[in-house]
Amino acid sequence: MHFDSESSPGFAIGRVAYLIRSGMAAELKKAGWPFSPEETQTLITLSDAGEPRSMNELASLMIRDPTTVKRQLDRLVEHQFVERSASTEDARIVMIHLTRRGEQKLQKILPLLDDLRKTALQGIPKSDLETTQNVLRKMQINLRNHVAKD
Repeated sequence: MHFDSESSPGFAIGRVAYLIRSGMAAELKKAGWPFSPEETQTLITLSDAGEPRSMNELASLMIRDPTTVKRQLDRLVEHQFVERSASTEDARIVMIHLTRRGEQKLQKILPLLDDLRKTALQGIPKSDLETTQNVLRKMQINLRNHVAKD
């Protein structure tokens, strides 16, 4: 069986993800931002959530290993961008939330990332983007269901 990587959505998605991450890293470095693209995504995910999340919820939202998220959170806590606290429902569960400092600093860096997003989407009609987003969501569902079966 011949496998054509050029027609594989996974390979194309991987290449685009690599280019976005590289572009983010360059923009963040230029701005003197102390965090990696992955740590920045953690901040963005917390901001988007609008409320504290458990470490497991956060890892699940970002589709990342909880151990990796914990390491990222250690750095973010060290810089006082996020705080950990015990859940009010179960003291064994650690909740994560953005600090005021974290939210304020994040809001200053988001325009740079939005410029990168606009560059990536340049020349792509809105209808194509909507179709692509729908296809990617469906692929995520399919793959989560496949992994859940194993």
